[in-house]
Amino acid sequence: MTRWVDVVNFNADASCLDTARWLKALEGGRESEFCRWLRLYVETGRKAVLGLTGATIADVTIHNPEARDLIRGNPEIFEAVVRPFSHDIALIRGTKGFSLNLELGARSIGEMFARVSQFYLPPEFMLSNEQVAILAGSGYAGIFVNASRLASDTRVRVPDRPYHVRGIGGTRLPCLPVRGGLTDAYLDALHRYDPDSWNEALRGCRAETVVCWRDGESAFLLPDGLERERHWLAGERHGERIFLSQIDSEYLAPESLSSEHLQSYPVHSFLAWMKEFRMMGYLGRLHRIETEAHRFSTEQLVLWLQAINSDVMSAVEKRSPQVALRPKADADALITHTLFRSERGFEGEECLSLLERSLEGDADAFDHFLARDEPLSRKVRGRHEYLRLLVAGQT
Repeated sequence: MTRWVDVVNFNADASCLDTARWLKALEGGRESEFCRWLRLYVETGRKAVLGLTGATIADVTIHNPEARDLIRGNPEIFEAVVRPFSHDIALIRGTKGFSLNLELGARSIGEMFARVSQFYLPPEFMLSNEQVAILAGSGYAGIFVNASRLASDTRVRVPDRPYHVRGIGGTRLPCLPVRGGLTDAYLDALHRYDPDSWNEALRGCRAETVVCWRDGESAFLLPDGLERERHWLAGERHGERIFLSQIDSEYLAPESLSSEHLQSYPVHSFLAWMKEFRMMGYLGRLHRIETEAHRFSTEQLVLWLQAINSDVMSAVEKRSPQVALRPKADADALITHTLFRSERGFEGEECLSLLERSLEGDADAFDHFLARDEPLSRKVRGRHEYLRLLVAGQT
């Protein structure tokens, strides 16, 4: 029987997840949508490795502490991987900015989870080889790579077995390849109420242990999303779920790879995030500010973390995806459903403008922004409160 790890990326700032929709999912205490999503795994006894960004953890802690209790109270069901605080594109981040975002995310995860694997899940599988060295030097247990997201000529050069990837300076770090085809099979199971497609895909994996990566926000983006996820879990028939900490794979050393294999971490294209270069000016403004990030006040820090989110660019540069859905489990025909991009680009602009004004000495703009009764202000207000506590060691 195939043993498999269910690694769930969860980014509360996903470009299709409107801020008001996300905050609504946190309302209702133990009966919130987010708690009900977590209970699907508890009630079915399905192990999940959650990759919550620090920003997601901040929102949950402030707006739905019952969900935090549910996670901490079920360490036999939930394990965590390390994530940054902001779901950032690491390839455009400097060393200090990357390290600061990583540190805040890791601290948030340590506060939330009773069981934490020291594997790092990079947003969008984007990582420079200098950042591989930073992770290795910081004692992380490993990282993930997803060859299915790379160009075909690069994809075939990524080892399909666990291996040690090279970082600069002679460093090495264990690297786990994920099975990209399982992501599509999961989405088919959700979109079409068809767990058989998932079972067939998992049955087709020949390795003894495989890693699946998927987005957890799908259950909050689709109509009847929680019911779709329940249907998938109920229909799961193949394989044994395990935690990352239960993997006992041996990792190939760089010298044991063939000359055709990439020994370093493959550099991911971010053309989709810069398709029409509409965000070039925005990125330039961020770049000028980043060198001061380690000196930011908590007010400035929360705005910077909001502004560097990769989904600011996704929402602007990417088209809204369309998916074929079965409206009900017993329906014959499929319908076309559009997942509209949120106004995350507008949110990023507002936060960046507020940050620049703060750095220029405007002490009032941020307070006026927080006092507004609108979803973005509520979200940033909660994250600011969380960061103040986290920095002070009081979370």
